[in-house]
Amino acid sequence: MKAVILAAGKGERLEPITHTRPKPFIPVLNKPLIVDIIEEIRKYVDDVVVVISPQHKDYFMKNLNNVSFVCQKEGKGTGAALKTVSSVIKEDFLLIYGDIFLGNKSIISELLREKNAILGVEVKNPKDYGVLVTNNGNLSKIIEKPDNPPSNIINGGIYKLEPDIFTFLDKISNSERGELELTDAITLMAKEKDVRVIRYRDFWLDIGKPWNLLDVNKWVLDNLSSSSNYGKVEDGVKIKGKVIIERDVEIKSGTYIEGPVYIGKGSIIGPNSYIRPYTVLVENNKVGNAVEIKESILMEGTKVPHLSYVGDSILSEDVNFGAGTLIANLRFDENEVKVNIKGRKIGSGRKKLGAIVGGHVRTGINVTILPGIKIGAYARIYPGAVVNRDVGYGEFFKP
Repeated sequence: MKAVILAAGKGERLEPITHTRPKPFIPVLNKPLIVDIIEEIRKYVDDVVVVISPQHKDYFMKNLNNVSFVCQKEGKGTGAALKTVSSVIKEDFLLIYGDIFLGNKSIISELLREKNAILGVEVKNPKDYGVLVTNNGNLSKIIEKPDNPPSNIINGGIYKLEPDIFTFLDKISNSERGELELTDAITLMAKEKDVRVIRYRDFWLDIGKPWNLLDVNKWVLDNLSSSSNYGKVEDGVKIKGKVIIERDVEIKSGTYIEGPVYIGKGSIIGPNSYIRPYTVLVENNKVGNAVEIKESILMEGTKVPHLSYVGDSILSEDVNFGAGTLIANLRFDENEVKVNIKGRKIGSGRKKLGAIVGGHVRTGINVTILPGIKIGAYARIYPGAVVNRDVGYGEFFKP
């Protein structure tokens, strides 16, 4: 059996993180999301085919091994993406969206027992998704983002399908969004064949917005089975709770770490640093003197060397903060933090949310960044600036 992973999306809602990496390579602790998916489905399938966009081809081929790639050169939408593999799929197959995180992956084995099946996930906000209408456990139709959802069971983005799906894809046309929607073809299939809905009640997340990355990593940290320490910890370091310390990590005296926390290989912490719960240091990070990090993700090679506070934030790879750079994570009126997503202010559902910083950003000394701000990749922030608006890709921001 083959598995197909749809990973050709631009990831615009995750910008600026996706300015420098495809969406499926966002990290869950130290592991890219797509690697987490592939490692699980290898238990069930012989071959993995990944549908990618031409612009990300080099990145995927460099960072992903032992899979086949197919480029989606034309068309938009999940249906168009799946059609690109029609020539290589000749038997039943597993289909997964590349931005899905499953807490309990054993559910996949249940889908594989059926001829045609879809994962049905129970959520509190069904109107934000494709809602499943069922009849005796079989799918009747999928309604995209309805104002009045008929149920709280939504499309979980994982399918077991027969090759017949390509026949149904040929029968549909583009949606109002100008995209060929796989869900339209699934609905059409459900009129002629049984499509079983496999109910799932465990942790599931479609990582579509930046703060979802914080949510996923928080869940994984909450579910750590135990601590481990392969690094060098000096005298005078206090470690409390579950903490993973990988190889070649150095933690200097005076540092206080409150788990759950993940510290990736090659990182240097301290002296006198404060690492608070739900912090993820992916790898080769520097957190220096009098720096406090709280519920944040620092991606590969990012450095916060001295006198800084980073709270509820995401710093992409190779970011360097000048001394005294501070991120505010709470609005002065203590209302929900909103973030610009594709030109619209979207509520994050969070009272506390800091900054989302793209790769290779540099800040000068004494910079202040306000809640919910996005800073594009390769931007430069002038010393003393108060960043009170989003900063574009490569922009030089002056006070």
